Amino acid sequence: MKALIADDDAFVRKCIIQMLPWQDLGFSQVLEAGDGAAALKLALEETPDLIISDVKMPVLNGLELVEKLRSSMVDVSIIMLSEYSDFEFVQNALKLGVQDYILKPITRERLTEICEKIRQTMDELQKKRYYTSLRSDHAGIQRLVHEMLENGSAQSGGEAFEYMALHQIFIEDLKHFGMLFLQELFEQAHAITFQKMEIKQMQSAAMASYAKLKNVANIISFIKEQCERCTAFCAKGAPQTVHYVEQIDDYIEKNYADFDLSVATISDWLHLSPVYTGALYKQHQGKNIITSIHEVRLKHAKELLMDGSISVTNVSKRVGYMTPDYFSRLFNNSVGVSPSQYRTMMLTRQEKEG
Repeated sequence: MKALIADDDAFVRKCIIQMLPWQDLGFSQVLEAGDGAAALKLALEETPDLIISDVKMPVLNGLELVEKLRSSMVDVSIIMLSEYSDFEFVQNALKLGVQDYILKPITRERLTEICEKIRQTMDELQKKRYYTSLRSDHAGIQRLVHEMLENGSAQSGGEAFEYMALHQIFIEDLKHFGMLFLQELFEQAHAITFQKMEIKQMQSAAMASYAKLKNVANIISFIKEQCERCTAFCAKGAPQTVHYVEQIDDYIEKNYADFDLSVATISDWLHLSPVYTGALYKQHQGKNIITSIHEVRLKHAKELLMDGSISVTNVSKRVGYMTPDYFSRLFNNSVGVSPSQYRTMMLTRQEKEG
């Protein structure tokens, strides 16, 4: 995904771009513009998924920018930056379909607020996109069910459904989504197993029971149970979980320096769905793929920091982080000291031992 930051204050743009964990939020590119006209041109050329725009900008203000964008970019999410005195502007922007707004000045607390607003906004956008595509083509469900039955991994399939139910589907659509999932599950199980009569009977009973469910937790629990039952009917030998996990770890080790490395790029390489890939990995490793990516990157960062001729900024880029500030925060949280302090400590120790 791409983001665009539009603000005539270069300091504000720098704060937002350098201080937020864009990669963890799912963005591989963050663009910037210093006025409304430049923002409009970039938006039309690059089609970002998210735009954070100031209300008051030269050439085109934020409200005029939104008006022009809405005529040609229906799917973009927009968050406005405003001051208390801009309330009337913000009201009009919300009428035009702006998702949210953040009050200035930009402080560390505001950055945390922006981060959370982005998560919520992009979650809603992904749900909208996912369910829109699901209604026209439910190939994603077919693929997920096929992977689960083929690999004999009911737990991963059930956890993948739970993730989609909680993060990719609107609550009001969940019951219908679960029904589509169950239908696909039983159809594929029927095609695979020799116990076709039993599967048909199980499907009939399951659909009758499912129709009575209303609670989200009960829907998720019920479908997990059906995943386990169908997988048992379709077992084809040992699951390939360990094989996939080894491939994922190897791919991370070879591609840790790639800014775009993510669950999505790994699952595309494996020809699996992102949700299933993430669930499969966590089931076996006890941690998610993003955590492993950070661990590998920081391991290599420690090695590079032993070379005093490489700046911390270049170390950050060489291990796959777009912004040095974000890299430094991750490193500090993991190691307990900043990259520069770590370098000094290790080089000092090396001199004493040498």
